[in-house]
Amino acid sequence: MISVDWSAWKPGDEDSQLIASAPGWSAEGLRNQGISFPGAEDVELDAVAGIIAQGLGEGSAEATVTRNIVNELGLQKPLANSLAHFGMALAMSQRALGDYRNIQGVKVQWDSASCCDKCNKNDGKIVEAGKPFPTGHQFPPACEYCICCIMPAFDF
Repeated sequence: MISVDWSAWKPGDEDSQLIASAPGWSAEGLRNQGISFPGAEDVELDAVAGIIAQGLGEGSAEATVTRNIVNELGLQKPLANSLAHFGMALAMSQRALGDYRNIQGVKVQWDSASCCDKCNKNDGKIVEAGKPFPTGHQFPPACEYCICCIMPAFDF
């Protein structure tokens, strides 16, 4: 029987926190992924990214990060939620891709939850880590409400 000592475990993702803490990260991510949210052009995106980074580091739920963006920056909840969802998905996808790229020749597969036609074009496709999927994206999110992920692809 396998046993796991969970006594030292704590919630949070320090690598994703570090990614989201980079200056200009959020604006660059929106631009690179081809995603825009009405009203986001008037938002201090580095401040939003800082709140997202803190939430990722603490293991906070998306709803908590959204609430913190609303409370700290005064954004309307729908925009705050869109930015929180996008930012958390982006940071975690970038972290996962970084982990996979460290393994020579590893391939990744896009798993779509049928959130949009764009994501469906990538669904089940396998590419070398860091190479683009059919839509041109290297990783999710590919749409405004993307719930896709990438995972290692295994040959059985």
